[in-house]
Amino acid sequence: MRLSQLLVIGLALLPLSISESISPAKAEIKLKAASFLPARSVYAKYFYRWVDELNTHCEGNLKISIVGPEAVKSLEQWRTLKDGVIDLHYGPPNYYKGVLAEADVTSLANTSAAEQRANGAWDIINRLHNEKMNAWYLTHISGGVKFFLYTTKPQKNGRFEGFRLRSTPIYDDFFRSLGAEPVRMAPPSLYTALERNTVDGYGWPLWGITDLGWHKHTKYRHGPGFFNAIVNILVNLDRWDSLLDNQRQCLTDMSIWLERKFPEWRTIENEKQITAQISAGITYIDMGTDFPNLAHQIHWDTLMKENPTIIGTLRNLLVR
Repeated sequence: MRLSQLLVIGLALLPLSISESISPAKAEIKLKAASFLPARSVYAKYFYRWVDELNTHCEGNLKISIVGPEAVKSLEQWRTLKDGVIDLHYGPPNYYKGVLAEADVTSLANTSAAEQRANGAWDIINRLHNEKMNAWYLTHISGGVKFFLYTTKPQKNGRFEGFRLRSTPIYDDFFRSLGAEPVRMAPPSLYTALERNTVDGYGWPLWGITDLGWHKHTKYRHGPGFFNAIVNILVNLDRWDSLLDNQRQCLTDMSIWLERKFPEWRTIENEKQITAQISAGITYIDMGTDFPNLAHQIHWDTLMKENPTIIGTLRNLLVR
């Protein structure tokens, strides 16, 4: 065989030799995540904390970097995940309810994320995300962080007749049932609206009132709290399928770790938020158990219209 032929054969085999010397299991994959809120937000803080923990635990397998809404607009992040522009998305399911209305069912749960993984609810929710969102549902955060009705003036006999309340679709009908008029408004505009008395209150979870400055114009918080301020952590399904088994396992392990760890974080943060509201002069008004029960029944009725079979099954798994 001529020398030139040997050289050609040798060069042809060279990439194979190099690739065989590198173990795919040791190649660290870099994943890009988008958070619907910036890092300074209390709701984003725990996602960033989880990513830091994951990057340490999964070092050598995968590493996640995060961009916020300044890079990808909050309401567009779910679509960029679906299309594969980003690898992970941290955002609330009601942002993509037009595509997957059933995902919002966890906002009505009184079971934990860990319980939902154990009883089969997680499997159903994941399959829905696979089929309709091209996404793998890792887990959610903020379960047990409740919504409240905040106002600048007192209610009258449990009614809010004549109140204009900043609202979102998830509790429009509930506010109407209380006699109020829901008003659609982006969160950044709410401070000025409160200041100018163009709204009389708003629906919002327990966390974040003082961060946004709304406490300066808020006098009352009405409860007991209703719904859960659920925020999902999703992976693009094509990206998930492309990962090695050990990389997928690391993401799963860290999701289960988060489900076990978050209740501890939530308890500490709840205390901080309540203390801050009391210091700001916000008075808590207990409206009785009918208050959250009405909110939940109205939202269950709405969801049942979307997909009664799946929603009915999930309701039995999510509510004790």
